[in-house]
Amino acid sequence: MPYKTICTIAAPDDGDALEGAIACARAWSAHLDVVAVSAIQLEPPVMMMPDLPVAGPGLIEEAVEELSRAEARVRDRLGREDFPWSVASRAEPAADAARHVTRAARFADLVILPRRDGSDRVPFHTILETMLYNSRVPLLVVPESFAADPRRIAIAWDGSDVALAAARAALPLLAAAERVEILAVDPDRATDASARDLAVMLDRHAIAAEVTELPRRGARVTEILCTHATETGIDLMVMGAYGTRRLREILLGGVTRAMLDTAPLPLLLSR
Repeated sequence: MPYKTICTIAAPDDGDALEGAIACARAWSAHLDVVAVSAIQLEPPVMMMPDLPVAGPGLIEEAVEELSRAEARVRDRLGREDFPWSVASRAEPAADAARHVTRAARFADLVILPRRDGSDRVPFHTILETMLYNSRVPLLVVPESFAADPRRIAIAWDGSDVALAAARAALPLLAAAERVEILAVDPDRATDASARDLAVMLDRHAIAAEVTELPRRGARVTEILCTHATETGIDLMVMGAYGTRRLREILLGGVTRAMLDTAPLPLLLSR
């Protein structure tokens, strides 16, 4: 089933993935929902800043004005496209922005976010993590330029439920790809067997997938995946997000965080 509803976030300072989302909506004939967000920076407690109640209205007015400009920019840009779209906007405290956007995107088939935090006004990294932990909507994290028809796609496979969820979420893209690889880094017997089970599942969707085992040799998993992606010209990496407990991921990092920080290619994440 193709992606029929795409959602993305527009930032007042253009540090967003709007153009990537437009490219996808155009290529897939999908509806694009855009949520324009301006985060009001009201983090310090009032007790520590007695003047905050006075400054607050000024901050809110500024946020509303920049949000109005952002919405006008988005409407002007989307007015030149012929696929269906809608725009909603909201100015709110930074702490609430991620929760609001997550609620707004819960009925989308796919959310598209920028590859890095390119905005000074919208906490995209916080939005991404909030969505991953509070929504089952898959996320496509893209660089500044993104081709909506990736030809070579790799699935980072560790046998986990989140990796399987990501593979299922990517089916529309996998079906259109020229080559699909299932990458298993230094797999044990169970992971190797499940990788071949995944290949069978994909074959029943008319998707030919090759299982590739990558030796670890003391390197980090992220380095192995990125090196292989660069050497073989992979256009998109599909992977499960945050397979271990959240606290451990926050304290120790993990493959998901490392890939978001260093991977040179678009990522499709799900859990």
